[in-house]
Amino acid sequence: MPFVKQKSEKIYEKQIDGKTIPVITPEVILTITHKETGREYLSEKEAEDDINSPHTSTTKDDIKRDVEVKIAEMPPLGGSSEM
Repeated sequence: MPFVKQKSEKIYEKQIDGKTIPVITPEVILTITHKETGREYLSEKEAEDDINSPHTSTTKDDIKRDVEVKIAEMPPLGGSSEM
């Protein structure tokens, strides 16, 4: 089952080297799955517990992570020229 690793935050601006730069914090959704069985883990800890369990043959190579990044709001695109 996918779970939210990072929640989206509204765009804010940051001053870097005297320039105003938009900063985006996207929503990050992580799905952790056992490659062989298709089992979906509810957290990183649950996957690690399965790997460390003496009752399963699960190894780190059996685990896959799919990451989905959602950007709800984009800053204005384009550049400016100071010519």
